[in-house]
Parts: sequence; structure tokens; C-alpha cells
Amino acid sequence: MGRRIRNQSEYQTDKNSFMNEFILDVVTKFYKSATTDIIIGYHFRKIATIEGKDPLSPPIEAFSDHIPRIALFWELQLTGKTDQEFPPFDLISIHKKLHIKKSEVRRWIILFNETLDSLENKDEEIIEKWKVKLVEFERRFLDNTNLFPSN
Repeated sequence: MGRRIRNQSEYQTDKNSFMNEFILDVVTKFYKSATTDIIIGYHFRKIATIEGKDPLSPPIEAFSDHIPRIALFWELQLTGKTDQEFPPFDLISIHKKLHIKKSEVRRWIILFNETLDSLENKDEEIIEKWKVKLVEFERRFLDNTNLFPSN
């Protein structure tokens, strides 16, 4: 089994380009929004490792083990880099356990697009590529009969 990035500081130590930092920043900003979202936040809070003062608003540090892995996932998607050091991402199996609804997938897409749209000094080429990937993932998830057997 390959090496696994366990936390944000380890990911930051590994970063060697603007792209790594940019992706980590976007994912972190998205998590700050998604974890407190009234529609999908409860799924994210299931994986929080610490609680804050408000159970509906965990601190971003509660996701310090998860965010770097998601940032790595997006780095691989956006750069086309194939790095055999890391275990594969089995998105469908992982998300099947959450019993997500199609409307929640759509909300996730909306929030991620809002995050991308809110960025200052953004690289439009990277943002457009990311949005294309989001459309692909939305279609892949919504059309998957393992996630949604009774369409």
C-alpha cells in the first residue's frame, strides 16, 4: 500500500507548486461552507474528528485528516498526474455508505461552484477545468445505479 498524506501540514510540506496550494485553499474554503450547510452539512459532520462549541458548525480543524486527501484527489483530477504512491480513490463505495440523495449531490455541486466563483485572483483556465470535472462527477454520481438503485 502506498504512502498516505495524513494531515494538512504534511500535504503542505509536500506541495511544490502554486497548483497544490491553490487546490488546498479551494478545498478548505469549500469545507468551511459545506460543513455548515443546512442541506448537506450533516454528511460532512459525520467525519469531523473534534467538536466545536456549536455542533452544527465544527471547526475546520475537525477535518484536518480529510481535507488533504480531498485536495490530493482534486490535484490528480486537475493535473492528470498519476501518482502510484497513494491508494486509489473509490468514490462510489465511500459515498454509498452515506446514503446520499440526488438532491444532496446537486447541492454539493452548487456549493463547489459557488466556492470557485467566489475566488479572488483566480486562474480562469483552472476554474473552467474544475467546473468541467464537477459536471463529469455530477453525471457519474447521479447516473450510478449503485448509489441510486431506484432512480
